[in-house]
Amino acid sequence: MKKKMSKHVALLLAAAMTAGSLAGCSGGQSAPTGTTAAEAKAEDTKAEEPAGSTEAAKTEEGTGDKVKIAFIPQLIGIPYFSAMESGGKKAAEDLGVEFLYTGSTQASAAEQVKIMDSLIKQGVNAISLSVLDSSSTNPYIKKAQEAGIKVYTSDSDAPDSTRDFYVAQALDKDLGTTLMDCLGEQMGGSGKVGIVSGESTATNLNTWIDYIKQRQEEKYPDIEIVDIRYTQGGSSEQALKQAQELMTRYPDLKGLVAVASSTIPGVAQAVQQEGKAGEVAVIGYGSPATVKPFIESGVMKQSVLWNAYDLGYLTVWAGKMAAEGKEFEATNQIEGIADPVTWDAENKILLLGQPLIIDKDNVNDFDF
Repeated sequence: MKKKMSKHVALLLAAAMTAGSLAGCSGGQSAPTGTTAAEAKAEDTKAEEPAGSTEAAKTEEGTGDKVKIAFIPQLIGIPYFSAMESGGKKAAEDLGVEFLYTGSTQASAAEQVKIMDSLIKQGVNAISLSVLDSSSTNPYIKKAQEAGIKVYTSDSDAPDSTRDFYVAQALDKDLGTTLMDCLGEQMGGSGKVGIVSGESTATNLNTWIDYIKQRQEEKYPDIEIVDIRYTQGGSSEQALKQAQELMTRYPDLKGLVAVASSTIPGVAQAVQQEGKAGEVAVIGYGSPATVKPFIESGVMKQSVLWNAYDLGYLTVWAGKMAAEGKEFEATNQIEGIADPVTWDAENKILLLGQPLIIDKDNVNDFDF
């Protein structure tokens, strides 16, 4: 049985941030600050979600006058969002609120809209969502606000919407820059790179890609991003096919980026099947559980992420604050999260912290 980790284990970054970015990707970090998913599991056993269900889980039903806070993930059934759910449920327990976690088994903006409409009719106090397509969900953000509901984004933003604020796992620029620096180091600063993403409309994925490209142009003139491919719903099967096609079209390809966590298995398997492990560097934004088999097999060296459990906890804490009309402080010390959470009042961003680099030295320290 895995040894439970302390809440207050420090997150050690591979190198200092320079010009708003992380550099030096050769070293891993210990477990991120805050409660780990292992601790959550010890306190709260999660029921299995039925296949195809549009409603993954709820905490206590019919809890009377409790503040009701909902979160709509991009999809359910993957380790990343399950970790957010666990963190949200623990926060609900600690804070005495009701948490509704509801989503689709496929990444679908249309499904998010349906769920939002249902939550508006239920009269919840706050709705948070990880945005897939802001053009689809923005009208419903406004509709919910007109109904007196606090609406905010978490994990993926819609800055062009009327959302009340954004609960950010890390700054988008830091995430893009960190990944490009890690990949650049693995490739020796030169070569061709292909990108495999999720839905073409996913605002968070597109923003990270923009910052990856920006960092490449600024620091890695000898690296060329040759193509960006998209997958419907972040399909792993489609990601495998896209990665295979990229390696066929560019036989001298030296790097593949799997932007969506759900595309990592497909991209990594494509490289493995082609016998190009170590020849084509694979990196992406994936949870430890997702990338562990590929790190252990040598297909991947690193993944870039954050503490998804803490992000779920913060999402519910922020919803309670908003529903009760309370203001965030510039620096917030939250009981369930070890490190302070900062508030950018100008841009309305509640920031969890810095990116985490996952590698062979720390991949076994996590349970999500």
